[in-house]
Formats: sequence, structure tokens, C-alpha cells
Amino acid sequence: MPRTARELKPLEVRRLTQKLPESRPFNYFPVGGTPGLLLRVAKTGACYWVLRIAIGQKTTNTGKRASRRRDIGLGSYPELSLKAARDLAGVKRSQVRDGIDPVEERRSAKKVLKTNAAQLMSFADAVALAREMESIGEDKAGKAWTYKLETYAIPILGHIPITKIEKDHIAEVLLPIWTIKTRTAKDVRKLIEDVLDRAFAARNINRNNPARWDKLLRQRLPKETKKGTNFPALPFSLISTFLTKLRTRPDTAAPAVEFVIYTGARSGEVCGATWREIDLDRKLWTIPAARMKKGEEHRIHLSTPAMTILKALPRGGLEEPIFPTATGKHHQDARLSKVAREIGGAMGYKVTIHGFRATLRTWGEEETEYPEPILEMALAHKIEDAVKAAYQRGDLLKKRRALLDDWAAYCGKPAPKGDLFTLEGLANGKM
Repeated sequence: MPRTARELKPLEVRRLTQKLPESRPFNYFPVGGTPGLLLRVAKTGACYWVLRIAIGQKTTNTGKRASRRRDIGLGSYPELSLKAARDLAGVKRSQVRDGIDPVEERRSAKKVLKTNAAQLMSFADAVALAREMESIGEDKAGKAWTYKLETYAIPILGHIPITKIEKDHIAEVLLPIWTIKTRTAKDVRKLIEDVLDRAFAARNINRNNPARWDKLLRQRLPKETKKGTNFPALPFSLISTFLTKLRTRPDTAAPAVEFVIYTGARSGEVCGATWREIDLDRKLWTIPAARMKKGEEHRIHLSTPAMTILKALPRGGLEEPIFPTATGKHHQDARLSKVAREIGGAMGYKVTIHGFRATLRTWGEEETEYPEPILEMALAHKIEDAVKAAYQRGDLLKKRRALLDDWAAYCGKPAPKGDLFTLEGLANGKM
């Protein structure tokens, strides 16, 4: 048993608080009344009640008693009075006599509270957490992120604790839009997966993500259709006319639109391009996997007109956008689409920026002898034939160089007069 200290009175305890330690950061003073009750007095004057007690006493083979000493914090003084500290210390000693370790019990209680908090976190709370941790803003991308979750996911999942969400819940979100808005449905599924991954990591929850795309989730959804609406594209015979009109526009997005035409790249890939990706000496643009739709690095040969566009632009730092806005930021797809739509409309055509990839592909199919794999790889398309894909390990860059050089040469030729697809033909009512 611990040695019994003299039972101090409240006034004597108050005087102890004035005995600040000289060399040590704090001192312990026994106050009596309850065995092991100490007042911890620090140099700063802060005082704290501590119960020093032996846990798990037992007799060893040698006859000696072995135990672990615990210093159990009870609370600060004078917020916790002397009488209250003695009463609380008596309760803790009773727990120890009953075989309970108060420190371990407190840790377990905290762990339970933390687990319960994680269990109770709803999907709506998880979305708010992800928005904060990912710094989702009010720009175009941020609004799209918020809109898709609030429109399709939160009405169904918002009130459900994240630990209770199953694949059937995910299917319930996706089913209404899977066949009519397949692309949006895929985006929503990925956003739900990202939100849950973030919440599971933040709350230390070890479970499989129900929104992850796997066989079990796939079986709950109908087979997606391959039908869709093609992006309107300009006939390839009018491409030189379009370029001539494009070069007259005093618009910072105009060079980016022209670069899309010569490279066959997606507008998003062009808008996000930085000078780090460009090798002017090798006439090569290397788009990292993280920016590609397929998640694979893609190399694009830079034809002479594409090189001319780059050399005419002010060279920024490696991480600076190649085609900056007036404020120095990356252009958005919508700006490039607006330029293409306005020029195309003036020519009598409904034109989209993405449609220029189809223009290049159609020209290659109808006007050249380049095989299909070359044309498809020029657009960074996946080879659908599994056997061909298994044996086609390279990216056919050398042959794609020739393709893009030929395309650039074709773009530089004016459309033949009187041709069905020229402006003259359009004016004469031949279309």
C-alpha cells in the first residue's frame, strides 16, 4: 500500500500552489485524504490533480509483488476542488480494486467515440469534407463537381452513413441515367468513389469502396449502348477556308484552336498544355498520362505549321500554359468551342471544337492510304481489336509524323473553286 500522507486542509493546498519548482519543470505534493493523491505544480503556476496508483499487482514465483505504476490525471486545480479530487480519486481506486485500468478504459472510450463518429458520418458530410480537403472552388470545374453530386448522388445517398452504403445504393443512383446520360453516370460514379475514398481515409475506416467499378457493380447496371450523337464536324475540304478566317480573329484562343486542328488533340489537352511538355528540338509534344483520357502517355509530332504557332507565342516558364488567357490562366474548352462555332456558323456549318478530330480522321480515311491503326493512334484512340492491341506495343510515332505532315500540307491548300464544299458552292446553292 502507498504510504499515507498527512491530510491537508484547503488552505494548505492553496499554499502548495505557491511552491513553484526551482530546478525541475514541476513538483508533486501529496495532499492526503486518499492514498496516492498528488497535486502537480508546474513552473508556470499551472496545477493539476494526479492519482498515482499501482495497477495489476500480483505475486511472482519469488514471492515479490509486481505491478505497473499509473499516474491518472483527474483535472486541474482549483477548477476541481480538494474535496472533489479526493472523491474522484476514491472512485478510480475502487475501479482498480475491481480489476479495471482507468487509463485503458479512457482510451477505449475515446476509441469508441471516434468509431461512432465515423459510423455516423453521412454521405452529405463526406461530400462537404471532400470539398474542403480538395479545395473545390466556384470555377467551372468546381461547379460541375458540385452539380453532379448534388443533382444525382446526394438526394439518394446524402442521409446514409458512409459505412452503410452498399453497391445497391450506388446502382440506385446510376440506374436512372445509365442509358440516357452514360457519360454523366460514369462521372458521378467516379465522384462518389473519390468522396468515399477520402472519407474512409480521414476516418480510418477499413472497408472496400462500394462505388469502385468492378464485376459486382457492373452486374447491377444494364449494358451501356454504343449509340450516341456525333460531334458536328467541318468537311475536310473546307479546312483551309476555316483556317484563313481563324487567323483573322484577334482572340487569344485562336492559336489554340489552330493547334487543335494540326495536332488532332482534344481541346482539353491543348488548353492544359504547358511548356514543359514541348520539345521544340525534336518537334514533339508529350502529354503525360494524367492528362490523357485513357490514362496513358501520348506523343504528338509537331508539323511545321504547329511549330510556327508555338514559336510565335511568348515562351513562359515550364509550368506556364502555352495558350494563356489575357490573365495568364489556362483557357477553358468553352472558349475554344465558341471560336469554332462562330466561324463555322458564318460558313453555314454547325462546328464543334471536338469535331476537328473527326475532320482529320475522315480526311485520312478518304484521301490517304494510311492504315486504320495509324489513324486511330493519331487520335489517341484505343485499338478495339484485343488481338491487335496485344501485339501493337509501340505508338507508331514515325508513321504518325508522316500523317500529320501530310495533313498540315493539305490544310495549307485552298479549296478548289466550284467544289461542292467551298463557300462559292454554298453561295451558288449547290449544297
